[in-house]
Amino acid sequence: MKYLLFAIALFLCANITAQELPKKSKIFVRVYNNQGEKIAKGKILDITDDSIILKKGSSSITISLNEIETLKTKRSNGHNVLFGAAGGSLLGLAIVASESGNSNAGFGGTAKGLAYAGAIVVVFIGSGVGYLTTLFKNSQEYTIGSDVVKWKGFMEDMYQPQN
Repeated sequence: MKYLLFAIALFLCANITAQELPKKSKIFVRVYNNQGEKIAKGKILDITDDSIILKKGSSSITISLNEIETLKTKRSNGHNVLFGAAGGSLLGLAIVASESGNSNAGFGGTAKGLAYAGAIVVVFIGSGVGYLTTLFKNSQEYTIGSDVVKWKGFMEDMYQPQN
């Protein structure tokens, strides 16, 4: 009985913390230098007065303020199109797999040929849907150019609660 009460007390107290959790941003950013080349990308771990620390995979990258010209939030438009095409290709493979055993085909063609044509059409439809999602993505671009005032504005924007 005492183990049951201990487990219940432990479960109820799991969310109690003595300190406030540090402010963290889960926003994905892409960092560009003054030549317009992408020098880093990842989720924001920390923003200091003179650098930004990004998490990419299991490692972290620190980029100093004087290297940063532009920061863009969220992923590129090609990312959305690629995921739309990937979803379409999975659906297309499902169409091919479901029609591979069917020998009688409509529209005067073989079932396998029609399944492949349908799969290709579904990939293009998925790419189109991926492109349409880019219209509503609301990505933001911050031009810093080693300006401390613009950097402070970027810091404030990133640490605001995300809805």
